[in-house]
Amino acid sequence: MSDNILKDIEEFLELENYTDYEFKEVCGLTFAFKREIVTIKGRISSASIAPVGIIYEENGKYYMAPLDEAVNINETVKEYVEKCI
Repeated sequence: MSDNILKDIEEFLELENYTDYEFKEVCGLTFAFKREIVTIKGRISSASIAPVGIIYEENGKYYMAPLDEAVNINETVKEYVEKCI
């Protein structure tokens, strides 16, 4: 066993974390949702979907009004532009 017990446990359980964003347009506003999924040995252990902000266009640029202070605004807007524009 190595010195990093947490890493050993993650490898033994085949623990995987997936995070991505989904976007839904409603009444001209684009809502951003963060989806997080944790799998253990290929099976879903937990999953969550949380609203993180509203994306809007102003003067040809995209901005986000965050609903959660912990969200990375630049990362979310970049993914929105890559997926939806």
